[in-house]
Amino acid sequence: MSQSEEKMAGSRKGRPNYDPALRERLAVAACEPGVSVAKLAREHGINANMLFAWRRRYRAQQQTESAALIPVVVLSDTPASVAPTLPVEPEGVKPVAPAGTIEIHIGRAMVRVDGVVDADTLRTVLGSLRS
Repeated sequence: MSQSEEKMAGSRKGRPNYDPALRERLAVAACEPGVSVAKLAREHGINANMLFAWRRRYRAQQQTESAALIPVVVLSDTPASVAPTLPVEPEGVKPVAPAGTIEIHIGRAMVRVDGVVDADTLRTVLGSLRS
């Protein structure tokens, strides 16, 4: 097929419609590593920007096709049960309470508690500050 046979008369004067097979073939060729798109366009007598557009559309189409969903088969409709498990501590090891610091400023007084303190002890210390 010669170059003039690949072009078909377009709907507008001076703008040929290229055969879709030709567009795809040139777009695939333009995707090859090391290929000069400008040189390929020149060899086929088309505008390089047009070939770049064909290549861009071809790549987008390939990504869309490769990102298609695949079928999934459900083998069982019963939900899997997950039982909560408690962490197993080795014998003889006591759990370590989280350490922290509480610092309270009341007027000119400051109360600082390091480590773990139960609520009753803290209440007693704060109550003594009011007196």
